[in-house]
Amino acid sequence: MIQKVCGIDVHKDLLVATILNPKTQQKQTITYKNSLQDIDQLTNWLKQNKCKTVAMESTNIYWKPLYLSLEAAKFQVILANAHQVKAIPGRKTDQRDSEWLAHLQSANLIKPSYVPPKHLRELRDLTRLRTKYVQARTQNKNRAHKILNSVNIRLHIVLSNIFGKAGTEIIEGLLAKKPIKTILENTKIKQLKIKSEEIESVVQGTLSVNEHFMLKQILKTIKDIDEQLAQIEQRIFELVDKKGMAIVLSVPGVGRLAGATILAELGEVSRFGNEKAVASFGGLAPCVYQSAGVTTLGHITKKGSKMLRWVMVETAHGAVRMDCRFKDMFLRIAAKKGTKVAYVAVARKLLAVIWHLLVMGEAYVEEGFSKTVVKMRSVVVAGSVSVVDMFETLSDVGSVVSKG
Repeated sequence: MIQKVCGIDVHKDLLVATILNPKTQQKQTITYKNSLQDIDQLTNWLKQNKCKTVAMESTNIYWKPLYLSLEAAKFQVILANAHQVKAIPGRKTDQRDSEWLAHLQSANLIKPSYVPPKHLRELRDLTRLRTKYVQARTQNKNRAHKILNSVNIRLHIVLSNIFGKAGTEIIEGLLAKKPIKTILENTKIKQLKIKSEEIESVVQGTLSVNEHFMLKQILKTIKDIDEQLAQIEQRIFELVDKKGMAIVLSVPGVGRLAGATILAELGEVSRFGNEKAVASFGGLAPCVYQSAGVTTLGHITKKGSKMLRWVMVETAHGAVRMDCRFKDMFLRIAAKKGTKVAYVAVARKLLAVIWHLLVMGEAYVEEGFSKTVVKMRSVVVAGSVSVVDMFETLSDVGSVVSKG
């Protein structure tokens, strides 16, 4: 039994803390605001009561300032999964959440959630931020598509990417109020010259004043997001572990950004005991149904890290396009169970392989398969040249994973 333990119920604006002494059953409850000043007062209150063990639920993002402050003050902080805590029977309806957490921790019934070290938390925040920016860019591109289609400018029929070099030149020309014939006559892009007749046939509409204004603002937003993404990616490659990056880049289908995301989401790989634990963390483990000695495997649980599961499935799409064992595995499973199941199966296998390689500190080796690696590539960001990555895999250029 623990001498003294504190349970803290974390809210957006409030912190309700209860110190429990299991031997005497004495308890003290106090409420603070969820602010830095009150967190300092809470820390001093814990020190005065000689309570070194604190348990709290991982409530949204509101637990982070408190956790970091208590961690810096050398407290033993246990971060509890709310789902696991609520599943433990015996909770009374009139019992405070903070008191219940203290009771559970005093009996060692809380399984601590994993909180990665500071440098991994920062890397994870950056990779997730980049994903949000990419999603925002996609939303703006979809808005631009909608505006162009609404006035019968259907460039997507001729151009695979209307925001590429060719498509951007046409759109900017239209925004400058140039006729489509003039744009095509003055262009130096070979693709536009070859497809000039087709492009003229799909660009029949005219932008109104309001549509012209909206499209201009959207393109400016996309350009701003591109610049911000370049800076975020630069920061990601500065923080990522170079040795770990070299290992994951040796695996089929893994690009630089996917590799950084995988390393950020996995964290310290030594904490996983086996491949099943890694698959479970990534939400790629199947549900298990057992009755009368008969075991049936169902769909994947989808619990754990959503980001890791997403990036592994995207990596699987890239891997099966390469001449490697994962492609053979995909074709074999797809013939029996369909492509969706096959992609998930390849994703799980890739995750298991990456975990094993990171634990052993080895690169991926397969007879007849190799990935060409170029070291030290300089990238211009915001007018300055800096080396942002140590490794770039040529065979992954243009893959789904690396496109963002």
